[in-house]
Amino acid sequence: MAAPPDIDLSLNEVESLALKAARGSGLPWGVAEDTGRAAVWMARHAGGWAGALLRLLETPPPRGEHPLLLAGFLADTLGAGPRTVERAVEPGWLLPGLLLPPPTRPLSIRIGATEIRFGTQTGPTATCPADSLLVLPPSTVAVLFPDLELPALPHVLAPRLRRGCVALDDWRRLDALAQRTYVPASDASRRRGAGGARLDDD
Repeated sequence: MAAPPDIDLSLNEVESLALKAARGSGLPWGVAEDTGRAAVWMARHAGGWAGALLRLLETPPPRGEHPLLLAGFLADTLGAGPRTVERAVEPGWLLPGLLLPPPTRPLSIRIGATEIRFGTQTGPTATCPADSLLVLPPSTVAVLFPDLELPALPHVLAPRLRRGCVALDDWRRLDALAQRTYVPASDASRRRGAGGARLDDD
C-alpha cells in the first residue's frame, strides 16, 4: 500500500502549527512560542521535525527532563557559566534554544557521546549529521564555554531546507492538539461577531 501523501508547509505554517500544538498539549504560552521557533530550526536543518515533536507533546516526559522546558532555562542562564542537565529526553530539541540567536562566544554542547560546537567564525558543527539530532537517546547534556575557538567538527549544521514537509498522519495529530486552543462556537460568541458573516463568500 502506498504511503500517505506528505503535506508541504511554509516555515511560517510550521511555526504556527507547532506553537498551537504545543499550547494545546498544555505547555505555557512562552514555551509554546519557543517551540514554534524550535520547530522551524529543526525543519530547516534536520527535516523530519513533526514526528519528534509529537513524541514530546503526546507523551510528555517528566518536567525536569522535558527539552522544551529545559531549553528556556538553559538559554536564560547561559550568562552564569557552564550548565549540566542530568537527563533530557529528545535532547536535540535543546539546540534551537541555545543557538537562537547565535551565541556571541564559542560554545560546546555535549549530548551523551554527541558534541555540537558553535564557533563565532564557523557557526554550528557537530559530530553527527543534522537529521541524527532528532533521534538522540535520553542523555546528560553539558553546556560549556571553551576559552578559545575549538576546531570545527565534521558536520556543518547549516540550513538546508526552506519548507517543512509533514506526513499526513503527523499533520492530523498536530492539528488535533492545535484544535484544543480554539474556543467552541456558541450562540453568544456569534452574537458578539465571532466567525464569518451569515453570507460567507470567501
